[in-house]
Amino acid sequence: MSEKKAVKTREKWVDDVKVIACILVVLGHFFQSMTKANILPENDLYKWFNTTIYYFHVPLFFICSGYLYQKYSKVNDFKSWKKNVAKKALALGVPYVTFTTATWVLKTVFSGSVNDQIGGLGDTLLLYPTAPYWYLYALFFIFIVTPTFSTMKTAVIGLIFAVVAKALVLTGGGTEIYAVSTVLTNEIWFVLGMSVSAFNMELRGKKLQGTVIGLLFLGLSIAVYMTNVQSLAVSFVLGLMACATIILLVVAYEDKFGNAMRFPAKYTMSIFLMHTLFAAPLRSVLLKIGITNAVVHVLLGLGISFAGPIATAWIMNKTKWLEFFLYPNKFIAKR
Repeated sequence: MSEKKAVKTREKWVDDVKVIACILVVLGHFFQSMTKANILPENDLYKWFNTTIYYFHVPLFFICSGYLYQKYSKVNDFKSWKKNVAKKALALGVPYVTFTTATWVLKTVFSGSVNDQIGGLGDTLLLYPTAPYWYLYALFFIFIVTPTFSTMKTAVIGLIFAVVAKALVLTGGGTEIYAVSTVLTNEIWFVLGMSVSAFNMELRGKKLQGTVIGLLFLGLSIAVYMTNVQSLAVSFVLGLMACATIILLVVAYEDKFGNAMRFPAKYTMSIFLMHTLFAAPLRSVLLKIGITNAVVHVLLGLGISFAGPIATAWIMNKTKWLEFFLYPNKFIAKR
């Protein structure tokens, strides 16, 4: 099935989940920058929120990617694998290199004003990807090593391999090389998304289950934070609960969302890629002109985190060639 056809027929819940995950990614990065710059205090509410969203916000992206990959792709021989790798190298590689380089330039030029310093461009691109672009880096390597499931048996085998990979990480193995570590860590989320499609799991009509799991997650996340539990296994279980909650409730309330998610769903990629490129410079400018009021920083910072990428994506879409750096495959397909 073509990519264009896939976009037309995929379930709305995938886009809605990606919008929620994207908002949480922006909030996480934004409030981290605010506390590091001493504009906002690191109180317990912030620490709990920041810790909790990292259990599940990026895993939701991997689940959605895995679901769409299994549902609309067929990669089970060398020819199809080679074609898929080339396609993903373009689709993920171009925005990864473009926006990683842009971030590197900004952090290098304004090194005295940024919260987190950055290494050399080569190391950043190839060995130690920076946030949030490490997701594209990890996703590409996951596509390299993960075929689609052609039967229920292969789906079960793939799920077993993903569980073993995660167990290896949880026990402290396979973490020396970043590319290997990130695949071992996140393969399970990707394969879980594939499994939802492969096993044809029914997600609708489970509002009660989603609510119960969500309440359990909320209580456990607070307990884990208050008792300062440091466990990768606990974090993984909480992540599973949170992802299940969001997906089940999004599907349950899909009709109630109506068109509210349609507009932001068009720009999740651009917001994900560019929110830090707008928020960080604005924060630096405000501080340089003596504005330290937290309310001003939060309102303007969050506003530009969403409005800046959306406006930029709109402009890129209207040009003949700029869109290539955001959606290279879409750009080529038009021509």
